[in-house]
Amino acid sequence: MPVSLKESILRQPWCSALRTSGESLGEILTLPTHLAELYRELSSDERRTLRLVMSTFGCLPFTSERLEKEAVLQMAGSQVSLGLWGLRRYGVIVAFRKSWGEQLYSLPEDAFAGWQSLVFPSSWPPKQSALERVSDLSDRIADMDEGVLSNPRGLAQQLFHCMVSCSRQPELSLTNKGTLHKKQLQKITEHVSLPARILTQSGLTYAFTDVYDEPAALMLELGMRMGFLYKNEAGNRFLFHHRHFERWLQSSYEHQQAQLYRIWRQALIPAPVWLEHGLAFMERATILQWYSLSELLQAILSCCSSAHKLMDEEALCQELMATWIKPLSTFRFVELAEDQEGQLWFRWLITPRLRIGASPDSHIELSPRIAPSLYVQPDFEVLLPPDASLSLEWGVAAFADLQNSDLVRTYRLTKESFRRALDHGLRSPDVIRILRDHAYYEVPEQVIITLQQWEEQKDKLYLADVTLLRCQSNEVAEALLRNEKCRIMLGERIGVTNFIISRVHVKHLTKCLEAMGFHPNPSLIPNLSNDEEQELPSWTDSALGLCYSKDTIQLYEIDPYLPQREDLYPDMQQIPMSWIKELRDYHASTRKDMIRKAIEWKSVLQLRKEGRDCFIIPRLLREDRTGWILEGWEEYEEIAWTSEDWKEMKLILPGINDGSVREKEETLGEL
Repeated sequence: MPVSLKESILRQPWCSALRTSGESLGEILTLPTHLAELYRELSSDERRTLRLVMSTFGCLPFTSERLEKEAVLQMAGSQVSLGLWGLRRYGVIVAFRKSWGEQLYSLPEDAFAGWQSLVFPSSWPPKQSALERVSDLSDRIADMDEGVLSNPRGLAQQLFHCMVSCSRQPELSLTNKGTLHKKQLQKITEHVSLPARILTQSGLTYAFTDVYDEPAALMLELGMRMGFLYKNEAGNRFLFHHRHFERWLQSSYEHQQAQLYRIWRQALIPAPVWLEHGLAFMERATILQWYSLSELLQAILSCCSSAHKLMDEEALCQELMATWIKPLSTFRFVELAEDQEGQLWFRWLITPRLRIGASPDSHIELSPRIAPSLYVQPDFEVLLPPDASLSLEWGVAAFADLQNSDLVRTYRLTKESFRRALDHGLRSPDVIRILRDHAYYEVPEQVIITLQQWEEQKDKLYLADVTLLRCQSNEVAEALLRNEKCRIMLGERIGVTNFIISRVHVKHLTKCLEAMGFHPNPSLIPNLSNDEEQELPSWTDSALGLCYSKDTIQLYEIDPYLPQREDLYPDMQQIPMSWIKELRDYHASTRKDMIRKAIEWKSVLQLRKEGRDCFIIPRLLREDRTGWILEGWEEYEEIAWTSEDWKEMKLILPGINDGSVREKEETLGEL
């Protein structure tokens, strides 16, 4: 948001009062308690315009012309313009400007749920929902997904297996096109089991559809959004970010799932208005409590405009299931059930929203408790029950191979898997300690003995990938040894003038040598690059990932210019003031002038007919040989009146002299 617009909002009295408590503008414009304060400040036109936006567009971008068209039976165009102007002034609606000057408007998605609770007060979710004798729907969901049975532990488990496979690859090189090679892709997605249309059934599109199937694309998308995978500077390979991955592993499994839910949710917004309301309603629900899907559908329909209510409950149920509920069930974010009457119910298995004030890292366990959480079998199988953490599984995966991933994950210790662990710096005492610390029962003695024997065989002879530093003379070699910073990075001395250098020290040693006046050439060292683990942008950054963003509004700049209220009625000083001040009878020609001006300004006419004040939104002045007729709307009904059908009249300009109109609207209520 431009600084000028921020300052304009912060200077408003309602906002200044909240700022004294130390709240940021972002919190003021999104937290429900603060939005309630702002809602009380809104005028009738602003409230009705906000309701119209939320029932028709949700958070999708719209133009003022489209908004006026949707409001045609409810509000005059000037009322809509005035309401939109006021909502922009408060920061509730944001205007964007396309390159050719056209304006787009949008309701920020992070404030939608707060506004929904104020604009559409609802009894959903119900406080108590009794559900007895439910039947599980997982088999039916699998049948709907062409028989694909997803991992019962959910999306985080599948992403874990994929990322473990990525971390084991010697290199994740990319083709000239920028994609992983097919054989490598098959390796890293070996344990991924997801429906073939998991992305497109939710309306998502992605890059490289000719190379990546949808499950693989989703895994890579999540890996990049979470910061586990990123491209090197040259852009020719993926790198694995161990620090980000291991930090994620420190949190609880429920929180790991919740993080992936937020990425999935972000990919789907802005959503169609019915889904946007469904999201907001569902996220009010309490974790592990059952809710009726039918009651949710009724709540959604009650918030949608008449145009969207043409979709009946059954059609809406099918759309909601395919686009939103079924993927959530596949990922184990929600659980589905059916009661005795065949009605669908759901419950959250995760907390979908971060608590207010909670940080993304608040669930990290700084000192994880060591507790029994695996079984070691005499046949070298390691079994991890459902409550075993991914952090422990990461440790086990370092020295054992995955055999089966279900609620219980099965790993097997093999000579090859153990040697892989030795190659990465683990020793047999490390592996034995992990097993003993977390095993429910004693680790079989033959397992321990075999691990020790495997290590002894490995240590007799091995190949090491190192760098050789060659010095021109013994004097140069001695000079390096005398330098304290260099000496600690020099490995074994080979002959008089050569040193073995560990690969992890090459970059730092190069800088040290340059500081001493030497100029080694690191470009001659194969596969050496500046691919250090780096800080990555937020997962909401549209530049990350494979999936194309639905949030097209981000392509445009926010328009900071806010017109004056008087700009709604150009040349107002040229009309007689009596037109807007007095309710009186006028000559037929003056009546027509007033009607034409009302149509031009998209304003309202107050007409007194048979002693009753009528407020008309004029649409057309139709003239023929017999006379002329005013066509328009009164309280959602079309009218066609001749000049003789009313006596006195007055031009009503919303924001100028519309007090009587607002009073009538408040008595009618918002429909």
